[in-house]
Amino acid sequence: KVCPENVVTIVDKIGAINITDIEQLETIIELIYKKALAEPHYCETYADMVFGLRSVFPEFTSVDSGKPITFKSSVLNICQNEFEELLTIIKPSGDEETQTKAEFELKRATMAGRMRANMKFIGHLFLRKLLSAKVIGSVLCELVLCHFVDYLPEENAIECAVELLIAVGYTLETMPSGENSVKQVCSRLLDLKTRKTEDGKAAYCKRIQFMIQDVLDAR
Repeated sequence: KVCPENVVTIVDKIGAINITDIEQLETIIELIYKKALAEPHYCETYADMVFGLRSVFPEFTSVDSGKPITFKSSVLNICQNEFEELLTIIKPSGDEETQTKAEFELKRATMAGRMRANMKFIGHLFLRKLLSAKVIGSVLCELVLCHFVDYLPEENAIECAVELLIAVGYTLETMPSGENSVKQVCSRLLDLKTRKTEDGKAAYCKRIQFMIQDVLDAR
């Protein structure tokens, strides 16, 4: 079991594995990623593990494009795939009516926890320079639908954006490529905080409004 005290030992053991193709490389990264989501209290440790493995494995050539596939580029691909998958999970599926209230709440809580763990993990990968400011900015904008201003993102998506901003906002804003993303996302969050529905009611509950205000005040 991974923990901060034995991460170096585990990195050495994983690094000793003879990786011979891209599929094996991606399998290792996917396993680490899924463990990080399952054990969010160790997200930072799993990010340290990825960082420790970044220069251990060989570079491969993509069969399709002929481009080099490195450990870092594989991490990016898997992060993007996991993020897209989780985005589809948090959207209403249409089967809520067939579930009991208890089943629905359990599913919602599980999805929300997994999404927050994902944000925490990719935030730590960014802080270790394993993901670029451009990637993090894109994730933030997609969560709050910056490019679809007439649509309202799910509450879970807003919570994830806030989680990620709290984790990396300061560092992201110090980078030229990240500063504009932070400004855009914060402007969007302010708009969502004050948004009204057609009947004049607040689009989001007080909890979400306060959460948005807290992250805006922290800038």
